[in-house]
Amino acid sequence: MELKVKKSAFSKAISLVGNVASQKANTLPILGNILLETEGKDTLRIVGTDLEVGIATKIPADVEKEGSITLPARKINEIIREFPEGEVDIAVAKNNAVNIRGGKAFFKIMGLSKDDFPKLPEWNEKESVELEQSLIKESLSLTSFAISHDETRYVLNGVLILIKGKKIRFVATDGRRLAYIEKDFNNTAGKNIEVILPTKAIQEILKILDWDGTVKMLVTKNHAIFLFEDSFLSTRLIEGHFPNYEQVIPKEEKIMTSASREELLQAIRRTSLLTSPDSPAIKMDFLKGKILISSRSPNMGEAKEELMADSKGGEVAIGFNPHYLIDALKNLDIDQVSLSLTEPDKPGLLKGKEGYLYVVMPMQLN
Repeated sequence: MELKVKKSAFSKAISLVGNVASQKANTLPILGNILLETEGKDTLRIVGTDLEVGIATKIPADVEKEGSITLPARKINEIIREFPEGEVDIAVAKNNAVNIRGGKAFFKIMGLSKDDFPKLPEWNEKESVELEQSLIKESLSLTSFAISHDETRYVLNGVLILIKGKKIRFVATDGRRLAYIEKDFNNTAGKNIEVILPTKAIQEILKILDWDGTVKMLVTKNHAIFLFEDSFLSTRLIEGHFPNYEQVIPKEEKIMTSASREELLQAIRRTSLLTSPDSPAIKMDFLKGKILISSRSPNMGEAKEELMADSKGGEVAIGFNPHYLIDALKNLDIDQVSLSLTEPDKPGLLKGKEGYLYVVMPMQLN
């Protein structure tokens, strides 16, 4: 194999696919490599996978001799990142040695044949559903922070994506909070889909997604595949049934408070500085026209802050994990949010963006 590629495009591509190459010492050595293979005389295809998530992308190339090779993902990324701008020459010599030149720099690194490199799933594009990239990017950003990291509750280690008719829904929960968003979309394919995407796939999808353009999504027996213009990502799905999340969403709203999202976020951030493992909760007093936010830690001291709010329905004092509220508030891009409450021992409901609900379980106050 002999070819020339532009350094900037090559560096970006190997960084993208190298993210999913396995870095675990106990896996097959070939999973720590990325695959380079030519497609015709003008394209280089680059692939990385850890058997759970796979990414493939294509870049323009000037191919003199077609072929393929796999190279250590981390090392080739480090090398190309430091190369001078301009063209990079890649040539595979005997015994899978690869000569790489750029400017006056020269490297020779050992690769592996592609024979043992895993094949990514195949698909039929006709089976896909087309979605706005911005819709998926925003919805995953507003839900994925609520994913559970408890491996004994594996079915909660991802985001549920549910497509039914003209609606698409994203849901994540770790048992102490639940993030939910439902949006309308033009389901021209008329397909209904229900899948649970794992955390690693979501992290990689968010890196690829843009705020413009569309992406095609399709589901095979146990994989979801996302087709972009020059790239695609495949991921194994989490198997099992997502719990009945609808019963967790409060149906009653006795006390409703509306406040500035940014002011509430900053007040919670400041008062959370004096929480501790022994006193992890902040106290929120919902009063007429204001919210009092406070924290107290026996060994450190106390913090208090007051902010203006528009309240209806009475008064209540309730404890929350501040980090759960911060996660939602920092990802929302709206001016005002509303918090609905019923009792000090019942979940709070954060709203503000159309179709978005965030349920947070209360904490006992010391």
